Amino acid sequence: MSIIVLSDGTHWVQNVLEHLFVGPVWPASILAAIVLSLVMVSLLGVFSFDFGIDGPDLDVDPGVDVGVDADAGVDPGADAGGHSDAHHGADGAFGGFAAATMKVVHLDRVPLMVWLTVFSLFFWVLSYVLWFEFDVRRYPATFVSSLLLTIRNGVIAVVLTRFMTSPLHRLLVPPTHYHASSLIGGVAVVETSSVDSTFGRARYSTNAAPLLIDIRTSGDPIKKGTPVRIMTYDENAKVYHVEPAEVAVA
Repeated sequence: MSIIVLSDGTHWVQNVLEHLFVGPVWPASILAAIVLSLVMVSLLGVFSFDFGIDGPDLDVDPGVDVGVDADAGVDPGADAGGHSDAHHGADGAFGGFAAATMKVVHLDRVPLMVWLTVFSLFFWVLSYVLWFEFDVRRYPATFVSSLLLTIRNGVIAVVLTRFMTSPLHRLLVPPTHYHASSLIGGVAVVETSSVDSTFGRARYSTNAAPLLIDIRTSGDPIKKGTPVRIMTYDENAKVYHVEPAEVAVA
């Protein structure tokens, strides 16, 4: 009798594993298992998962220009720091796109673990239901098919997560409005490799997500990580002119 029970139990476990790790379901199952483990450990108070992420750099008001540096044109030559304007432009474009994407999906305010938990739940349910109720009769469980279906399920899960976290997004951090004039005299931190008269970007801390602002300096190039004080704002070029904070304070 015990042998029969053991055999039935083994068959049941094998059946469950076959359902959880087949086609596009297995990436969702692995992600769900990882996120569930992190949540359980966090709830037990063993460790706090902040992932060292302070939040993306986003502009929370259209009045503050955080677009790609309009003056960072393509120059075949390199600047004094060994970085060409084309390289600066690419960095700015990528940073702006990443920040806008994270804002759209609510990762600018919603804690990462909360967002991942909601996403992994939607991702797994979608992958499981769509595979066994629809996809399994139309697509083979090959790597390519599974990859394409996983991408489809992931996109749908992101959209659902975005709408599900909308109330939390509005509740966690009240909207903060900043305008060009309100930043004058404030201190920001250089975000790019350097700042000169043609290119530069800085992180301006707020009580919400930090702002990324385009900056210039008329003096010597300023290195990344240096605090700078915002002196003036050029309305035409949409950039802030800055000086090293210790020089400006003096």
